[in-house]
Amino acid sequence: MTFTTRLLTYMALLLAPLSLFAATTKDQEPIELEISNKTSYPINVFQRQWKGVVLPDERFEARDYQNATVTISTSTPEAVIRFVSLSNGKGCKAQTCVLVTGN
Repeated sequence: MTFTTRLLTYMALLLAPLSLFAATTKDQEPIELEISNKTSYPINVFQRQWKGVVLPDERFEARDYQNATVTISTSTPEAVIRFVSLSNGKGCKAQTCVLVTGN
């Protein structure tokens, strides 16, 4: 009996790291779109029924924007969006970045 118990214990210890590795390498969806707010006002981001607020000098990461439209608007009447740039430059963690500037 002790031989069987030891054998099962050793097998469990040997196989445990494999199951932990498999659990931690779960595929996550890549970030498809990053919205960067370079205005001095918060901006609203809408996607389906979800609404978020991106504060000045903050970023928002959107997933699955190809199946759900992303809409950007100002949060107050005095806020202004002057330029919207689309790029995949440095500092962008996503496949595509939208840079919103204003003032």
